[in-house]
Amino acid sequence: MKLASVWTSIVQVFNVLTFSSPEELPQAAAQIPFVPSDETPFAPGHASDIPFAHGDEILVDFEPGPIVPVVQTDSGKFFHNGRPLIQEYHSGMVYHPDDYKTVPLRMDVGELEFAARFPDKPVVGTPKSPQEGAGRGLVCDYSNSAKLAGWRSCHTPTSRWCWLTNGTHYIDFRTDYEDPAKVPMGTVRQYHLEVSEQPISPDGTTMEHGKIFNRMYPGPWIEACWGDIIEITVKNNLRWNGTSVHWHGIRQYRSFQHDGVNGITECPIAPGDTFTYRFRALQYGSAWYHSHYSLQYGDGLLGPITVYGPSTANFDEDEAFRPLLLTDWSHRSVFEDWPLMLESGAAPSMTNILINGTGQFGYYKTPEKYTLYLKPRKSHMMILVNTAVDTTFVFSIDNHWLKVIAMDFVPIRPYYTDHIKIGIGQRYHVVVEGLVNPYEEERYGNYWMRAVPARKCSKFTWGPDEQMGIVRYNWTYMTAARRPAPLSEPPLYDINCADEPYDKLVPNIPWTVGDPANIDPKLTWDQIDKGALPNNTKYVFNVGMVKSGGNASFPYNGPYMPDDKQYSRWDMHTAPFRVNFSDPTLLAVDRLEDLVKQPHLDVITLDNYRHDQWIWMVITAPDKVPVSGGKSFFPAAHPMHLHGHDFALLHQSDVNWYNDSDIDHIGERWKFQPGDLNCRNPLIKCDNPPRRDVVLLPASGFVIIAFKADNPGAWIIHCHIAFHASSGLGLQIIENKQEFDKILEDDKPAIVEACEKWKHWHGNEKNHWDWHHPSHFQDDSGV
Repeated sequence: MKLASVWTSIVQVFNVLTFSSPEELPQAAAQIPFVPSDETPFAPGHASDIPFAHGDEILVDFEPGPIVPVVQTDSGKFFHNGRPLIQEYHSGMVYHPDDYKTVPLRMDVGELEFAARFPDKPVVGTPKSPQEGAGRGLVCDYSNSAKLAGWRSCHTPTSRWCWLTNGTHYIDFRTDYEDPAKVPMGTVRQYHLEVSEQPISPDGTTMEHGKIFNRMYPGPWIEACWGDIIEITVKNNLRWNGTSVHWHGIRQYRSFQHDGVNGITECPIAPGDTFTYRFRALQYGSAWYHSHYSLQYGDGLLGPITVYGPSTANFDEDEAFRPLLLTDWSHRSVFEDWPLMLESGAAPSMTNILINGTGQFGYYKTPEKYTLYLKPRKSHMMILVNTAVDTTFVFSIDNHWLKVIAMDFVPIRPYYTDHIKIGIGQRYHVVVEGLVNPYEEERYGNYWMRAVPARKCSKFTWGPDEQMGIVRYNWTYMTAARRPAPLSEPPLYDINCADEPYDKLVPNIPWTVGDPANIDPKLTWDQIDKGALPNNTKYVFNVGMVKSGGNASFPYNGPYMPDDKQYSRWDMHTAPFRVNFSDPTLLAVDRLEDLVKQPHLDVITLDNYRHDQWIWMVITAPDKVPVSGGKSFFPAAHPMHLHGHDFALLHQSDVNWYNDSDIDHIGERWKFQPGDLNCRNPLIKCDNPPRRDVVLLPASGFVIIAFKADNPGAWIIHCHIAFHASSGLGLQIIENKQEFDKILEDDKPAIVEACEKWKHWHGNEKNHWDWHHPSHFQDDSGV
C-alpha cells in the first residue's frame, strides 16, 4: 500500500543489531562517548537475590460497584454524589479537598523528602521532573485499605523494583498484576473531559477542524496509581459527531462495558450528552486514550495515561518526564482525507511529525521544538507512545543510549539500544543516562531527538523534519532569548518497518502458554479452506482488500456508504467491518446468532471456555491472492491491536503464509499444520514469549498470538492505521457471553439511557453532517 516515495534519513542507513548489554556495544558506536553501567541491584536472571514472598495473603477482592458520575453545572462547578469538587490545573482531575486532609493529592517536595513524612504508611511518592509543572508527583495512597495496614512504601530511586512492603512480604515488579487479588487497592481518581471542536496550530499552521479534549492538544495527562479506580466523565460538545473514548491497552478486567468502542460496548455519546467510564488500573505503565468514533483521534482527540508502579530499572529522583506522544499530522481533517482513501484504496499522505503536539512547518520556525533538559550522569525515565494515524517511528537521541524497560503495559528485562522502533499504539519506557561530559562531543551540550518515519510504514507528501525534539544540558537556555540548534549527528541504524527484535522483548513476569483450546488438530488445511470450522473455533484470519458495495456479490454487499459503486475496503474475516452505532453488540448479545449471520459485523464467538484455556489466532498478510481466493492485497505492515487482553506473541514471520505458484514460493503454512499448532512445535515459543497489546503484522508475513479466555466481554481486534480500521480491518470477539449479565448488572441502565439519547439525536436528520442525504452519515466502519 505504501508505494509512494517515502522520506528517509539524511544519512546512509545500514542494518545493525540492537544490543542488550554494554559489553556487547560495537566499536562502530564509538561516536557515543558514554556507555552507562548497569547499577540495578536486581540483574535479570538473579531474582533470588531479592527477598520476596506473598504467601497466600489476599490483598483485595475487587468489585467495581455502581458508577457515581461527576457532573458539571452550567456555572462550570463540579459535583460528585452531591459534594462540590475542585479541578486540578488543566489535568481534568476533580476531587474534594476533604479526601486528602491526611494524605495530599500531590507532593510538594521531592520523592525522598516526601517518603520521610510517611515512614509507616502505605503511601508512595511518584517521580516527576520539575519541568513537568509545579504540582510535582502524584501521591499513591493505599491508607484506606484495611488489608494494607502496617505496610509502607519501598519505592526509591535505588529500589524502583519495589512498591510496598510490610517487612516480610513485598508488592513489587514480580507481583502478578493479572490477578486482581494481588494488586493493592488504591483510591478513586476522578477526571472530567470535554470534547470540543476548534482550530488548532500545533506546528504553526492552522488546521481548521481540530477536535480536542479540554481545549488542549494533546489532551490532559491522566495520572493514577497501581490499583486505583479511574472514573472519567466525558462530555460531548461536538456539533456533527458522536464520540466514545477508548483507554488504550487498559485490560478492562470484568469491565468491558467501559472499553469505549461505540457500536460494540456502547452507543456513541450524543452531542450535548455525558457518559462516565469506570475501571480499575490493574496494570502499571503508560498508554494513551483516544476517540474510537471513526477517524476522530486523527484530528486531535487523544491524550496520555500513566499508571505509576514499580520498574525493572532504577533512575534518579524526580527524573521522569510526561509521556512523549509521537504522531504524524495533517493540515487537513482526517474526515476530508477519508473520501480520498475510499476512492483510491490507499491512505492519504501525511504532512508533518509532532512530539507532544509540537512541531514546525514552513519557513517561519514557530513554535519552538519540543525540548527536555537533562542532567549529566543522572538517569532519566522517558515514555514513548506512538499515537499516529499512519506511521511507524524510529526514535533516537543523538549520542545517547536507551535502556528499554517496558513495552506496552508489560515490564521487561532491560536491554540497551541506540534506537527503538515504535508501531502505532505501541509504548516503551526507556531510561536515558545523562552524558558524563555533554559539552565534549557536541558544541553547547545540545542533541537532537529524532522521530524517523519507518521505511514502508509511512507516507508523507514530502520529507518531514526528522529532528523533531531537542535534549539540552545547559539549563540557562530555559530562559534565554536565543537557543542554539544542536549540531549532533545520528548513529547509523536500520529504519525498515519492523517491531523491536523478538529476542530482546523478555517479560519480567514469565508466562507459560498452553496448547490452544480452539484448534481441532484432526482437521486438514483442505477441510479448513472449504469452511469446515464453526464460528466458535475459527483461528486463521487473512488480511486483504475486497470490492464491496455497489453491485458486489454476497457477502460483500453489506450496508456500506457510499454505495454508488464498488469500493476497495480492508477486511480480515467475512467482510469489511462495519458497526451499527445504534445497536451495540453489548446490548444485542441475546441475538448473537443473528449478529454472526451478518458478515459486516465480523463476529467470532468464544463460548464456554474456561478462564485457564488459551485461544490462539493466526493472522496473515498474503502477497497477492491466497489459494482459497477472493482477496487482493497491497504489501503493507499492519499494527494489530487486541482489546481486553495482553497477548503472547508465539511466532512472527515476514515470510508468506500461503504458497505463490507464480514465483514458485512455498509458504510457511506447511510448518504449522493444525496438528502442529501447539507448544511442541519448535517454531512456536510458549515459554515466556513476548507479550503486549499491539503487534506489527509484517507485510506479506504472519503472526501467531495467544491469550487466555479469562476476561469475558465484547472485544475488537483491529489494525491501528486509522484509515484501515475505518475501511473495515477488524473483527469482534465475543468471549464467554454467559458471564455478561453479572458484569453488566450495575451499568446496563446507564448504557441503555445513553443509547436512547443517541437514537433521539441521530433520529433528527438536521443533526447529520449531510442532512440532504442522511444515509451518508456513517460512511466508514464507525471505529
